[in-house]
Amino acid sequence: MVEKVNVLFMGTTIFAKEILTSLLAMKEVNIVGVVCQPDRKIGRKQEIVFSPVKQLALAKAIKLFQPEKISSEYDNLKALAIDVIVTCAYGQFLPSKVLELAKILPLNIHASLLPKLRGGAPIQWAIINNFSETGITLMKMSPKMDAGDIFSQEQIKITSEETYSSLEVKLIALAKQMIEKDLIKIINGQILVKQQNENEVTFGLNITREDELINWDQNAVLVSCKVRGLYDHPIAYTTMNNFIYKIHQVVVSEQKSQKQPGTITLINNLGIFVATKDYDVVLKQIQAAGKKVISASSYFGSSTNPLKVDLVFN
Repeated sequence: MVEKVNVLFMGTTIFAKEILTSLLAMKEVNIVGVVCQPDRKIGRKQEIVFSPVKQLALAKAIKLFQPEKISSEYDNLKALAIDVIVTCAYGQFLPSKVLELAKILPLNIHASLLPKLRGGAPIQWAIINNFSETGITLMKMSPKMDAGDIFSQEQIKITSEETYSSLEVKLIALAKQMIEKDLIKIINGQILVKQQNENEVTFGLNITREDELINWDQNAVLVSCKVRGLYDHPIAYTTMNNFIYKIHQVVVSEQKSQKQPGTITLINNLGIFVATKDYDVVLKQIQAAGKKVISASSYFGSSTNPLKVDLVFN
């Protein structure tokens, strides 16, 4: 039975920061180092903003690594005498030689019920694909992406109004509970692993620009799922006459679509009604390129409104 373990933590996002916060609070854990993605320029001003994990590591004066490729820090990591590697939303594949630096095991916290939704965007794809549930998996890392043996899983329901941002909050809370409850049991061999069923594998790969585009030929529920699954980042979009419109919120109406999918069928004080494969959806929050987010109902009665009934989104 271990009393104290040296843990190397790898992660970058707000999700990862919350897991690191839990690990720092555990008396059995000694964080010997933190690895996160290099600083990136973001936004229109291209300003460098430190990741949430980097901010926490600096605040706690933890040894920090930010390699473009993790292998370049191999010798420095080896010197840390690592017992356990814990990864969560890190953003790089780990080669075998890095995984083998962990004397006890390398552990990954994955935001899906593996083997479903292997990849870097499982939260978004769970909503986009209209799943009724998802969860957290604690798994032993392997060289193959998210394919390692499973230690524990817990699930939560996905509501019909769930967004990426709301579901992430719920999954963070669940992951923190699980790591606090199960980590030391896993290290002590008190939780047995089970292999993933390769016949049930699906993927939730990183969102591409193409993935963000709304397909109006889908049914209304799936259009809603796309918008909710990409809110509040990176935001689903549609186009008309070469102009981009980001769609922040939609609701499914009870009005059956009578026109070509993508056609604006009505604009009133409820919003902008758009035809899909079956029922109209109502755009509630919309953002024209370079503009602020506004209520779609603001277009009702506006003489300068570029969006008119019978115009078609691409």
